[in-house]
Formats: sequence, structure tokens, C-alpha cells
Amino acid sequence: MVIAESEHAFRSFLKERDTSPETLLPEELLSLGFEFFEKVRASDTLPVTVDEMGDALLFQWGMRPAIRGHHDECFYFDLTRQFISQTGEDDDAIFQLTCQLQYDPSANLRAIPAGNRWCKAPELLPDFKQFAFAHPAFAAVRGKAANKVECYLTGV
Repeated sequence: MVIAESEHAFRSFLKERDTSPETLLPEELLSLGFEFFEKVRASDTLPVTVDEMGDALLFQWGMRPAIRGHHDECFYFDLTRQFISQTGEDDDAIFQLTCQLQYDPSANLRAIPAGNRWCKAPELLPDFKQFAFAHPAFAAVRGKAANKVECYLTGV
């Protein structure tokens, strides 16, 4: 897969498993997102090294404030695949395939501090999986359908 085809590749990967981004539960987002990261690698990224995250995963969660005319306040549960292209410089070389589940705010969700964690390479996935599945953000939304799902590829 090349970076430009990553959204299509992810949607096809999900379709082969009889699902789509819009119907994913949090546990499916994590399980299938991890499997996609492990099995479907980008061929046009920088090599993964100690200093370089050419193809990495970002797990992030927390409250997002409302921006009038754009979106309402929500709690987001997000798995993003970040690619750094072999071509381009600085931010022009960075692309993100985001799959974000959004939930109406509740006292329980507001109590979870926002945060994130990176997985820089597939060999680090076992510890990353353990972290994500044990996280309070996951426990708070596990088994719950999102009010809104966003899945898209963008440059940063």
C-alpha cells in the first residue's frame, strides 16, 4: 500500500471483515486498527528507525471543545496512523489516517484526562495493545456505539 491509498486500503480491510468505520465499536477500532498496522505496511514512508517514525500509530482520547459552526463538544476515542513520506519536507511529508469515534459528553467521560500514546513500530505493538485495552478511556466507551465517526486521510 502507498500512503495516498491508505484510507481506501483501510476501508477495504474493514469491508473484508464485514464492517466499516461508521459501525465500529471501540474494541473493534483497536483490534482491527492494530491488525491493519501490523499486516498492511506503507511502502513509500521513511524507514522506521530509533529516530524516525515513518509509519506509526497514535492512540488519543479526551474532551474536544465545541467550535461554533464546525462541531459540538464531544469525547473522542481515536486511533490515527501517521505516515512520513520519503518525499516532501517537514510537515509537507506527514500524513495521518484518522479514525475517530465521538461520544456525547458525560460526567464519567469528562473525568478522564485527555492524552495520547505513540506506537513507533509493529514490534512495539504488544505493549501498546496492552496499554490501550487497559486504559480508562477504553473502559468508559467499550461496547458503546459512537454518535459520530470520522475516518479520513489528511496532510498535517
